[in-house]
Amino acid sequence: MPASIQAAAYADTEILFDWHKVEGFKGGAIDGIKVIVRGTDGAAQTMVGIDLLFATSEIPTPSDGVNVSINQTPTTLGTTGAAVDTPGWFNNLIGHVPVLAADFNDADLIYLNTANINLSGEEIPVSGDLYVAAIAKGALDFRTTARVNETGFAAGTQTVITVDTKDITLGFSPGDVVHAVDDAVLGTIKTVDSATQITLTKTNVDAIADSDIIYNISPIQLILSGTV
Repeated sequence: MPASIQAAAYADTEILFDWHKVEGFKGGAIDGIKVIVRGTDGAAQTMVGIDLLFATSEIPTPSDGVNVSINQTPTTLGTTGAAVDTPGWFNNLIGHVPVLAADFNDADLIYLNTANINLSGEEIPVSGDLYVAAIAKGALDFRTTARVNETGFAAGTQTVITVDTKDITLGFSPGDVVHAVDDAVLGTIKTVDSATQITLTKTNVDAIADSDIIYNISPIQLILSGTV
């Protein structure tokens, strides 16, 4: 989810993320989904629903008398952060899972919300490459105020990054991939050292300016379970 798009709250009908290829899924069907949604600047979201869409690259053609599968990546839904406006993915679609606001836990976890969706009896069949996309059913807000507190530095020069404005421990964690608000790439967080410092797994990818606000580009995580 681009940092530049996260700089404003998402609204109902807007694409949270376009088709994302699921790597390493084992099984012939999806029978359960855990949805983990990060908070807003270190606090839990006021949760709304999320529509999850699943697609395959393998399109069967049984009515042509040949039944030779067409292998084609689903076409884009449209621009992330805007409503769906691009056709062409219709026959790739294999499943729609509405995750309701009520499916998520309350704010007890403070920094994120989770939902567990059981698809027993409604499993989503999987063949070919598997893709997932998501659409917001209301206002989801991933804005942050954490920003770089450096003079500014060129690409490939720093692994230790000083931040300010927001306690970085409240919204960021090892493994998060962080970009600046202009989509400049810092890299992957190795450690969160203190409220004002992170260390990356390697030097920053792009040049970074002082006061650049930073974002975790994967604030929504999906964990899929499958059956053979």
